[in-house]
Amino acid sequence: MPRPLPASSETHPRQRLLTRRLLRDRRGKSFLRTASLRAIGLLTLAIPLIVMRCPAAEPIAPGDIQRAIERAREFLVRQQQREGYWEAMHAADKRVGATGLVLLALANAGLDADHAAVRKGLDWLRAQEPDQTYHVSLQTLALAMLSPEKDAAILGRNVAWLEAAQIQGGPAAGSWTYKAGDRGTGDNSNTQFALLALHEASRAGLRVRPETWLRSQQYWVSCANADGSWGYSGRAPGTGSMTCAGIASIWITSEHVGTPDAQAGQGAVSCCGGGRSPRVLERGLDWLGRRFSVTQNPGTGGDTWLYYYLYALERVGRFTARRYIGDHDWYREGARMFIDAQDRLSGQFKARRIEDEVVATSFALLFLAKGRRPVIVAKSRHGPEDDWNRHGHDVAHLVAHVERRWRSDYPAGLSWHVLDTPTASHADLMQAPVFWLSGKVLFNLGPDAGPRLRKYIDEGGFIFAEACCPRSGEFDRRLRQLVGEIFPEPEYQLRLLPPEHPAWHAEELVPPELHRPLLGVEYGCRTCMIYAPPTDLDPQATAVPSLSCLWELGGEAREELPPAIRREVAAALAIGANVLAYATNREVKRKDELFDIPLEEAGPADEVERGQLAIGKLRHAGMCDAAPAALANILRAAARETGIRVDDTPSLIDPGDDAIFEYHLVFMHGRQGFAFDPPRRTQLATFLERGGTLLADSICAAPAFTAAFRREIAEIFPGKPLEEIPANDPIFTAAEYGGYDVRNVTLREPAAGDGPLEVRKRRGPPKLQGIRLGDRWAVIFSPYDLSCALEKQNSMECSGYDRDDAEKIALNVLLYSLNQ
Repeated sequence: MPRPLPASSETHPRQRLLTRRLLRDRRGKSFLRTASLRAIGLLTLAIPLIVMRCPAAEPIAPGDIQRAIERAREFLVRQQQREGYWEAMHAADKRVGATGLVLLALANAGLDADHAAVRKGLDWLRAQEPDQTYHVSLQTLALAMLSPEKDAAILGRNVAWLEAAQIQGGPAAGSWTYKAGDRGTGDNSNTQFALLALHEASRAGLRVRPETWLRSQQYWVSCANADGSWGYSGRAPGTGSMTCAGIASIWITSEHVGTPDAQAGQGAVSCCGGGRSPRVLERGLDWLGRRFSVTQNPGTGGDTWLYYYLYALERVGRFTARRYIGDHDWYREGARMFIDAQDRLSGQFKARRIEDEVVATSFALLFLAKGRRPVIVAKSRHGPEDDWNRHGHDVAHLVAHVERRWRSDYPAGLSWHVLDTPTASHADLMQAPVFWLSGKVLFNLGPDAGPRLRKYIDEGGFIFAEACCPRSGEFDRRLRQLVGEIFPEPEYQLRLLPPEHPAWHAEELVPPELHRPLLGVEYGCRTCMIYAPPTDLDPQATAVPSLSCLWELGGEAREELPPAIRREVAAALAIGANVLAYATNREVKRKDELFDIPLEEAGPADEVERGQLAIGKLRHAGMCDAAPAALANILRAAARETGIRVDDTPSLIDPGDDAIFEYHLVFMHGRQGFAFDPPRRTQLATFLERGGTLLADSICAAPAFTAAFRREIAEIFPGKPLEEIPANDPIFTAAEYGGYDVRNVTLREPAAGDGPLEVRKRRGPPKLQGIRLGDRWAVIFSPYDLSCALEKQNSMECSGYDRDDAEKIALNVLLYSLNQ
């Protein structure tokens, strides 16, 4: 084998592999082995391809945040005292609060109740009977997260203590101070922690009296400043930490009291009563957005209680489902600050004035760990006015329901956010795997909504939509028009989902009598969009409440609903959970894993016209384009990994067309049976014998396509059956051709059973088969799916490789074919 070209700082390492040998083409003409690199510039070995990028700010990598979390976690574990508690400010009277705070931070950072330090801390904490608001609240928060069933009695005792400790009369009615029975005015910091504790206890199944929530909500409204901020008490000047406390407390109390956006009577449900968040909350967010900072506690003139403020800021972002506060990506900016501020050796975060190291590190850990919860749904905010939010708690209740079911996989919880769809970029859309679109009237998603959402779907996104209110005919008409803008091709249309679709059983079984019309668009390897249309347009049909209306009723109080309505709510939550499970395969990335890398690309440094790498796609009658984006994504991955230009709009090529000889590699996949006639078989044999390569896979391991492919290859090469490619073949390694080591990959298969859809995963070498011509693999076939994974549309019903492994396998085959 000829030696590779000398390394150059201007040449991508995998690109050098593409330009290292001159071979013969399929018709006997001399050409570079990168046969599909058509431009003269790349056919001249002396002219390397130069990929130049402007300098960019150092991005945050998922590994940066994970390492910061691990270092902080280890620091806190080391600070545990022999008896099991933690101390703050070396004060014995702060041990309960400090221990509760640390345990809460460790639990959110991934340590469960069985971890030695956590178990020891819990044993000590359970034995305490605190009598201060902070301490009772932090004990409640820790136990509600780590052991709610085991410690239900303690949680009940603490709820009773907090309710009794709430100030009942006077201007401070509805607030808390340090201890029960203290005279004077309550303060907003103690009050915030009391409400947080009561809220989490309520989520754990403890009952809190409605008047407790109402009294506190009235208190927070009464002490808001005219500019939208909150101070430490009364009408004190506003600060960032206390404004965050006010926003979060208004959000919490609004979850439990007030006029609901949906109401249930004995025999009927009334929908669409909402659409607006509390004005006082929005004014607080405006104040915070105008003064946003992650290096100062706004309103204090410095960094007093900075980490306490940032812990509260995380809560505001998560509770209100905001990715941005003002114009600021609050988590990204805060995470960058924390990563830079951490002591890399000890793992601690240095105290800022009043905060000591244990408290500061706990607050930092809570921000980093809780703030990166996976965002599973983006709720579309669009015009007109508040039509997008007719049921303000719908998605929050659905995500809370799914979070409880997926707790073992996502112990820190799940999240969702509001997306300003008319101005959203593709990167904004890709922050969540499911896009929720709801409304009653004509809506406006901004310019190029169809192409933007098509790109989102092509990258693995999923659209879940509904007409949310009675008489939603305008929304229905606009939604169907939008489907045509996303899919101008006539074959992709809304069709009624059959009873066996996973929307009815992927996560929870929906009783057949509670099924409702659901329409879907089948695209590529899966249903990529599900729409719940209005049910009152047909006067002969029975109208049912919308999904979002029933989700609105699906909060903690749903057990108090009439039985028939409670059953409808359960079915609606099950449908929502099924769709989320189907759309995501129960695999959701953390927020930090989706950080885009801010690179600005310059134009080429030279003026030489450069060519493109192209791969042909074989046409046949077995659904040859059933995963239309798979090959394009292989080519885009090649561009990303090698630096070369590619033609990412591949053409379908008839095997009998002479154009096949313009390619060094052709690709095919399908789901059904097919057959080539003798001239096409002969042409394909000639292509392969002259040095071409065929990569094929069976979409979702479809038996009909697999059988047809094996039959056709046997006809093309009689006496040369497909054989297993050995696990130690160089095609699976990184060293020989500059690819990846894929000797240990993940194969996904549907697990048998009558319950929810499950995926069984097993590790091992790829199961590829091939035909050898001379010393090379001319045909490479995967009987397991590559294409759906390459489309970023792994299906729970599909047997095949996961996304990353499918891409690496395909790239290895590409590099192998270029180096034979």
